[in-house]
Amino acid sequence: MKIWDKKILDSRIKSEDVSKPEMFLGYLIGPSLMYLMISALSGTYLMQFYTDVIGISGSLIIIMPIVSKILVAVMNVVFSDMIRRTNTSQGKARPWVLVSGIFMPLAGILLYMVPKASYQLQVLWILFSYNVFFVLAFNLYSLSHSMLLPRSTRNSKQRDKLSLFKNISESMIPGSLSVVIMPFIIRAIGVGSDAQSGWFRFMLMLSIIAVPAAAIEYCFTKERIEDQGESLPIFTQLKESFRYKDWLMVVALLALQQLNASFPNSAMIYYSNWVLGNSVDSGANYQFLLNVIGQAPIGIGTMLMWPIVRKYGKFQTMRVGYLFGILGNLIVLFSTKNIPLLLAGMMIRSLGTIPMMLSISLLSDAIDRVEEKSGHRFDSLGASLNSIIHNITLGLAQTTILLSIDRFGYVIPESASQVIEQPQLLKTFFSLSMAGIPLICFIGSFILISRIMKVEK
Repeated sequence: MKIWDKKILDSRIKSEDVSKPEMFLGYLIGPSLMYLMISALSGTYLMQFYTDVIGISGSLIIIMPIVSKILVAVMNVVFSDMIRRTNTSQGKARPWVLVSGIFMPLAGILLYMVPKASYQLQVLWILFSYNVFFVLAFNLYSLSHSMLLPRSTRNSKQRDKLSLFKNISESMIPGSLSVVIMPFIIRAIGVGSDAQSGWFRFMLMLSIIAVPAAAIEYCFTKERIEDQGESLPIFTQLKESFRYKDWLMVVALLALQQLNASFPNSAMIYYSNWVLGNSVDSGANYQFLLNVIGQAPIGIGTMLMWPIVRKYGKFQTMRVGYLFGILGNLIVLFSTKNIPLLLAGMMIRSLGTIPMMLSISLLSDAIDRVEEKSGHRFDSLGASLNSIIHNITLGLAQTTILLSIDRFGYVIPESASQVIEQPQLLKTFFSLSMAGIPLICFIGSFILISRIMKVEK
């Protein structure tokens, strides 16, 4: 590990307090570029590539996302223990951010190199490339990236700020750019088997972003937490942490919030194309409206978040946000025929999602409290659970949507302009994925944050 002692690999952040370059470069710009690549390569557009370009279906492909995410959970434990045992002059997590950033583009482009061969060979390639990306490359990056925040500082207020930047970089910026720009790129590239080479060339160019993104995040972050108490094996950490009620509730809250995001994100393309529209072309326009207008409050709300948190506290801010989320989802669920009202509902729901950015700060606070009570710090466990929850909920959403597509008679478009009336049962499912499941998650989150607030008091 002496290679990490080289001066060229030292962090550019030298201050003992969190600095602006650290916030804007290490926690915003670098991760934003990385998650932009990840969002475009491996999100809903990968599902669209499988269904609308390759035309792959069948039970094996349907269960692949959830089975893969179970493998992710297993490897997550392995990677967590590997990072826990890492001791370098650059910290525990930062070196693996850089390593995974080099591996990520290689794994990403394999997703779109599906050979034009027999069905069996295509399925084998998809199974191989999907697991190389999610189980290995993205898993390692996600875990090491998640561990940076709780290891950045013990100052809770500074962590709250970093938490906002971290969540913006993981969701708002890459999500907004990918869902605004990508639909029109996909419309230009097209769907159907003839469009596969166009998809490959574009994704090849996009995957290269991972290298400079990881380098920026690595250079402009700093681990300030000393390593005492971190030597416990991951399963011992897990057993110890389950003794604390507030820890369990924070983990449950994270699960609800990840589920809240996974279903609408995975269903967005199909909801826009076939519930609001009737073709890939028309769906691109609706995706643009939903994300530019429907999510417009997120940008302004995020800038106002810190002053609001300082005045009212993060618990009250999150509770009010969840109420907005409940109201917004109710409107979206019952207004598919009224686009202006639907957009209003999306805007209200967007207000409800902003305080969710504080949840990772709650996890860091829970790690601090467990350390105070037990004498051991569980950064690797917290990052591991957060990553496992993210992957399992995403896999559950993708598998459920692929299952509905297979079972409810999805009509595969032969071109972007082809007008199709999908089965009503399928359209109802896309609507429930877009607003019904998030509605339930917001209700559960409101109940949980109220209980966490009582424990905190």
